[in-house]
Amino acid sequence: MEERWQEKDSALAITIVWALWTNKNDICHGGLRKNGKQIFHWCTQYLDEYWAATAIPIKYNLPLESRWVPPFDLFYKVNVDGAVFSSQKQAGIGVIIRDSQGNLIVGLSKKLNAPLGAIEAEAKAFEEGIVFACDVGIQNFVVEGDCLAIVQALCDVSPAPLSVAPLVYGTMPATYGSQCVNFSHVQWQGNRSALLLAKNALGIDDYVASIEESLFS
Repeated sequence: MEERWQEKDSALAITIVWALWTNKNDICHGGLRKNGKQIFHWCTQYLDEYWAATAIPIKYNLPLESRWVPPFDLFYKVNVDGAVFSSQKQAGIGVIIRDSQGNLIVGLSKKLNAPLGAIEAEAKAFEEGIVFACDVGIQNFVVEGDCLAIVQALCDVSPAPLSVAPLVYGTMPATYGSQCVNFSHVQWQGNRSALLLAKNALGIDDYVASIEESLFS
């Protein structure tokens, strides 16, 4: 199999076998039986998240900032993050916009009533961040998140994970009305405010936009 197949094909086959065995054990202990489509979707999503977590840049290394860094003058920085609420079959999106002096402009918490995986929530966060920035009238901004695979795809460094490729590449047209939009990566420590807003979405019905500093502390 290793001689005939590519690494990702072999990984998918092995993961499907593992998922079938796991589901059989779940059924024996009173769990639900998953059909073939559900198992295949779970396997592809699981592998997408694995490849995203272990992705290696193929052209150049993006800066691995561990703290928030202000954007250039006349630019804004739009930090985004996603959170998954598995038991509720929902997800949350957090967006926080600051200017070049580090001043808070506006923040957004938004709930998505969909059972998204981690990589899907991250991709959706980038889309929501761009749309939100455009809605508040910002023309020059940097969209920043802690998912390296998504940032690399948006920077055209490496392909997007398969399960979110349509969403990632479909995000770009939303930037066309802006003057200049860039993308950057930051480690989770520098993206904490966006993550807090994403988690805050669990307690709301739809979305909340606010300029209150207390939401981000």
